[in-house]
Amino acid sequence: MNNAADSPGGGSAVAPGEEILHGAAVAVSTTEGDAVFRDLVRYLATSLGVDVAFVALPTEGDSCRLRMLAFYVDGKMVEDFEYPLAGTPCETVIGQTYRIYPSGLQERFPVDLDFKNMGLECYAGYPLNDARGAPLGLIAVVSRRPFASPVQVESMLKIFAARVVTEIERRRSDQALQLAEASYRAIFDAAEDAIFVHDWDTGAIVDVNPKACHVYGYTADELRRISIGEISAGVPPYTAVEAARWIEQAKREGSVNFEWHRRNRDGSLHWDDVRLKSAIINGRPHVLAFSRDITERKRAEAALRSSEERYRLLFEMECDAILLVDVPTMRIIDANRSAVALYGYTRGELIGLPATELSVDPEATMHAIQGQTAGGRVPLRYHRKKGGAVFPVEIANSRFELDGRPTLQAAVRDVTERQCAEEARNQLEAQLRQAQKMEAIGHLTGGIAHDFNNILTSILGYVALAADRSAARADPKLEHYLDQAQTAVHRARDLIHQMLTFSRGQRGEPRPISLAAVLAESSKLLRSTLPSTIELVTQARRELPQTMLDPVHLEQILLNLCINARDAIQGSGTIRLALNAVSEAGSYCASCRQRIDGDYLELSVADTGPGIAPEVVDRMFEPFFTTKEVGKGSGMGLATVHGIVHEYGGHVCVRTAPGGGTTFRVLFAPLAHDDPMAADAVIGMPTIDRAEARLSGRVLVVEDE
Repeated sequence: MNNAADSPGGGSAVAPGEEILHGAAVAVSTTEGDAVFRDLVRYLATSLGVDVAFVALPTEGDSCRLRMLAFYVDGKMVEDFEYPLAGTPCETVIGQTYRIYPSGLQERFPVDLDFKNMGLECYAGYPLNDARGAPLGLIAVVSRRPFASPVQVESMLKIFAARVVTEIERRRSDQALQLAEASYRAIFDAAEDAIFVHDWDTGAIVDVNPKACHVYGYTADELRRISIGEISAGVPPYTAVEAARWIEQAKREGSVNFEWHRRNRDGSLHWDDVRLKSAIINGRPHVLAFSRDITERKRAEAALRSSEERYRLLFEMECDAILLVDVPTMRIIDANRSAVALYGYTRGELIGLPATELSVDPEATMHAIQGQTAGGRVPLRYHRKKGGAVFPVEIANSRFELDGRPTLQAAVRDVTERQCAEEARNQLEAQLRQAQKMEAIGHLTGGIAHDFNNILTSILGYVALAADRSAARADPKLEHYLDQAQTAVHRARDLIHQMLTFSRGQRGEPRPISLAAVLAESSKLLRSTLPSTIELVTQARRELPQTMLDPVHLEQILLNLCINARDAIQGSGTIRLALNAVSEAGSYCASCRQRIDGDYLELSVADTGPGIAPEVVDRMFEPFFTTKEVGKGSGMGLATVHGIVHEYGGHVCVRTAPGGGTTFRVLFAPLAHDDPMAADAVIGMPTIDRAEARLSGRVLVVEDE
């Protein structure tokens, strides 16, 4: 066997006769489909004088097997069949190049028993490849006798291979087109959107899908006959004119999206979301319109807008400050007008501001924002305005999702006025309780004092009678005892007098006086009664207005307060007496709990003692209440001060701190300069003519207190 003949090519190119080529063209010119392949192999076998001619393609899903597309053997067509590729000469051809085996076929391919059974010796095959070079199959001839002209065999196979490839690709193209058209129609008919096909040139409707008929209420034929204007709202910008503009834009840009107001057959108006897209259908350009009903969405959007407008109206009209806070970042994302007015920031300044910057206690605010609770009221907090002013607030929180992010809505209410009102109410209640308590104590004290005064009067009378008799007996020791008894009775009467002063507020003889003058006189007496280890400092303004007061009562006030100060500093320290004109605003009386406002004359007594405990301050004006040791205080000193001061319409304020000393501030109402009482002012203490002779004798006094 000639080895050269086994290699690709197999010889020099010699063109077949023109009559053979022409005959082949005529043979297949009028046939289509599978008949083309049968006619080709029949003509090929007849022209070359071979026993077998066939076209084979790989089976679908298994490239190791071939399927006969057309098989001509011994003058007749045989039904298609499949055979394995391995061990056959076809294995050397498909996907490779032209092969010719002029002889010895059975020895070369012993696995293929068909060659032996049929006595075949010669084989020539040509690969079939598509335009991209991908293998499609092969065309081959087989003979029992050697080929008459191997060159002619190659040329004929090459020509017929080209014709077979053309037919295979045409069939595939037709199948793909049919499949595409079937898919297009299936999608077109089953689409949930209404689809219109518009003519490229006129814009007329040339096709519609069933959904369009269902939505618009027309049949397909009716929709093809009507204009776009008839299924539009008919009011600009939803008329045929605007529709034509949209179609032209889609032709220029390829696609366009817009919302359209349509009119159905029953006259009802609806909203559509429309997408126009240029497309090639059956080889011609068209404009496809995909229309989806969005009427419910538009209604929902309108309802949402209306709801948002109502929310915004309520949000802005709410009297409380409303803050929306993004929980993850803790920054303010919105604020109403009340918040702007409350905090002093502009809306732009509030938005983006950390919510913790508004709070006096940022950590508590952070916990409140990031807490796991769904919302509720927050205990009293203190917030800060832009200028730094601090004020009390009540906060009601609620949580919700805003654009997928956890958001806190805080309703903030300024409770400054309410807190002040509550404090004022509490103060009034305390004042009322104090007044009732002091009144009850006063009635009790007055009753006791009255009874004791009568008893003491009797005792004093009997002591006087006993003294007269003791003088006749000349018993010095008895006289001494009686003198001591008389002294004790007088002390008891002084105490009773203090009790009556507290309970009834004995006015004495009030007249316009200068506090500075009285203080100057009294300080001389006080210096003589205080130990030298205590420094008494007096500061008084001479130009102060006058006040209506009994000078004796003023001395009594000073004496009681200075004695308490002396006892507090325990023999060593400083007592300061001062007179000033003051304006009170919102302070409170320590004894009657009444609020104090207005202009007053202030007499202050300050010591450097250890201060007074809070629980003592609340009770120290009660009669008989004392912190001194038994026998060192009656507990009536401050009670007397309370009675005298309030009898003249004044008040007592106390300023004390542990270890920081105590200051009693006694407030009296000043006389106006134009008050006629001021003209008769007594500038100092009434003086006694020391030159007058001292009188002696007995005075009988009958007194009922």
